[in-house]
Amino acid sequence: MSELPDNLRRQVVAEVYRQAGELDWDGLTDRQRSTHYDQWLDDPGIGQQLTRFLTRERARVWLKDVPMKEYARARSGIGVYADLVTMRLPSPGQIAQQVLGSGWSMVIGSIQEKPNRCLITDGREQRLMMWGPPKTLRDLVWAGINALIDTPHQPLLVVATPQGQRLDEGEKRRHIRLGQVAGLDVRHTVLRMTHISRPNSPA
Repeated sequence: MSELPDNLRRQVVAEVYRQAGELDWDGLTDRQRSTHYDQWLDDPGIGQQLTRFLTRERARVWLKDVPMKEYARARSGIGVYADLVTMRLPSPGQIAQQVLGSGWSMVIGSIQEKPNRCLITDGREQRLMMWGPPKTLRDLVWAGINALIDTPHQPLLVVATPQGQRLDEGEKRRHIRLGQVAGLDVRHTVLRMTHISRPNSPA
């Protein structure tokens, strides 16, 4: 929807992300999210700005397909809106350290998407780390199988659960077993949010 001026687009995304952070978006049900989309359409800083250029229906689609489709990646420091979030997930390098230890870090410039992945190193070897929430396990496993064929780097699949959600031990064992069948290293970790103060957002 190129009819939106760039400065307005970023202003609206920043306000959506500020409110989503306050709402604990991950913890909302689909019905609650739908309610908030409707509320955003009536918000002077969001919907009333968008409907200067879009119909109300198209503005609602835009909210779902642009800022909120990018929200999880932006909180991981990935994508064009990464600098607009107020709640930040651990960076890829921090995830690697949570799973493998403090000696690991991300190889700069190696981040790719769909699924999220990057090279990580401990100074001696490099691995291809892929990560995502439990619902993306199938995509992670398929990408990992392809990586075994297409890259020289041993894949590491990280099932990353947001803080406040949990997997039971049976689910974790099943994930690990599925990885073993495919010849893949599957690990689990919890992603804890940190708050980022913005110049025009509450501390």
